[in-house]
Amino acid sequence: MQYTIEKGPSYAVLRTTMDRDDRLMAETGAMISRSESVDADAEVGGGEGVGGIIKSAISSSQDVVENAFEATADGAEITLAPDHPGDVFAVDVGRDGPIKVNSGAILAWEPTVERSTAFNDAQGFFSSGSLRVLELSGTGQCFLSAYGSIVETDVKPDDPTVVDTDHLIAWTDGLTVSRETDGTIKSAVLGGEGLVSKFSGEGRVWIQTRNPAVFRTTTGGESGEDEGDAGMGVEDFL
Repeated sequence: MQYTIEKGPSYAVLRTTMDRDDRLMAETGAMISRSESVDADAEVGGGEGVGGIIKSAISSSQDVVENAFEATADGAEITLAPDHPGDVFAVDVGRDGPIKVNSGAILAWEPTVERSTAFNDAQGFFSSGSLRVLELSGTGQCFLSAYGSIVETDVKPDDPTVVDTDHLIAWTDGLTVSRETDGTIKSAVLGGEGLVSKFSGEGRVWIQTRNPAVFRTTTGGESGEDEGDAGMGVEDFL
């Protein structure tokens, strides 16, 4: 599979060209167009049927319905885009993984990429209660989307990095994450002090330049905040 990312960073689209029998998974509603030589199907429970639905509900590691695309001829093309303005970028999971990722940032992935929950019985990492932290492992490309542009930050052992939590897209496994409140950052959803995440160790963090919680609030979208969401300890993310 070959790919290009065009129209970024404001309105990025992902164009893929596949060989016969290549497959690509994507979030529901991500497709803009495809060749007639691409078969499209909606897989329930990650292709595992009723058992997959139950697994999804318990683990929250995948959506109940996902789109699956398979090329029936060489040169088949698919164009995908996220449902919000911003950029798209690719992560080579086999090279850079495992990777922790904001579930709302996943646009598409190769079937060899495995997804699982990255914490135990925890909610409220992001301002939106509907978002969660997933772990990507295995091999292959995963395509992530950002609100705004993408900033890559390398974390060094002697220089921890502090990030407004709602600007987080992903980070490499092995970084130590601690959560703190910061009076200089105001929560767009809750008001008052915002939350930051401090990354220590050695690795990489991907950051989006715009806050999705602010975007949803200013455009009239739902806040996504559930009553009763609680804070999390470091042990929830390791």
